[in-house]
Amino acid sequence: MAKTPMPIGKPIAFTGDIRKIDPNAYGFFYCEITTPNELNNPLLQRRIKTSEGMRTIAGLGSWTGWICSTPQRGEMDNAMKYGYQFNILNGYQFEQGNIFEEYVMKMYNLRLQYPKGEAMNLIAKLLMNSLYGKFGMKLENTIVEMYDTSIDSELDLFKDVLDVYGKTLQDFIKIDDIYITIRNSLISLKYNDEEDMYHGLDVNIAIASAITGGARMWMSVLKNNPLFNLYYSDTDSVVIDKELPQFMVGDGLGQLKLESVVKRAVFLAPKVYALITLDNLEIVKVKGLKEDVLTDIHIQDSSKDIIQTKWFKKVIEGEITVSDVAYNLKATSNKRAPIYIDGVFENTKPFNYEDIIKK
Repeated sequence: MAKTPMPIGKPIAFTGDIRKIDPNAYGFFYCEITTPNELNNPLLQRRIKTSEGMRTIAGLGSWTGWICSTPQRGEMDNAMKYGYQFNILNGYQFEQGNIFEEYVMKMYNLRLQYPKGEAMNLIAKLLMNSLYGKFGMKLENTIVEMYDTSIDSELDLFKDVLDVYGKTLQDFIKIDDIYITIRNSLISLKYNDEEDMYHGLDVNIAIASAITGGARMWMSVLKNNPLFNLYYSDTDSVVIDKELPQFMVGDGLGQLKLESVVKRAVFLAPKVYALITLDNLEIVKVKGLKEDVLTDIHIQDSSKDIIQTKWFKKVIEGEITVSDVAYNLKATSNKRAPIYIDGVFENTKPFNYEDIIKK
């Protein structure tokens, strides 16, 4: 948010390759995208239907899709350094500006004044990290209304609401003569003649997209890096086989910190792994499970059935239930194809989109 140029002003729609006319064009481009034939850690992600449902996958191949780019600093230009090719078909051009740096730095410096666990540290963190997600919200909200049908005027109003908004009704609760309705409603947008702008919910998909694109580009520095081998990565973390350069480590905004030095690890799936540190501390992350359940799971075709205790809530009924749910733990191929050597899970490789579609 602090360093990524943000789209500002009114977008200008265009058709064709705008970079041939304006090499410094910034915006969102709809492109024919082709990856290099070989790249261990592809950079660009794509939503694709697989045999296991819809998945966001960074794979190899060709497709058409949207991408945000700033000349020399955007996600598209960054991918070109790794051999990606783009044929721009159309899109939207924006002006660019830095609109969040002052806010982010103020919140970040406020965090540094308080230790972890302090309320002000948490508040500053939430205000800083939750900001961009608000720009990506849907243009819908939920309206909860109550009608006392023992009163003629409210009964008539209740009937009118059902006639006009009946299709948007999600659910209702009846308590004696009281009806509580829950329905969807589009945000009301009002046009301001003087500003020549629409006002309503502060949603801006362009800003949210630019921030997430900038974050992916920031993390791409840790992929396909010749200085070290990458074993696992998440939204804001990596597991590699060497120390990072000193300029990348520290307490500054955007820097990384060393969480632990690992001597043995098993990564079975996204957010499913076990680590043993140099201090013989075992760290197990298995979608909420705490016990050590990864023993022998790295053997091909092996799995383990586990009973999890989960809480389920029903907002409308006002109920919370606790149930035991069966969970089958095994190495998965939701994001990358597993590589087995002599029946042991050793590594992964990127999917080719054509192979996934054929399945």
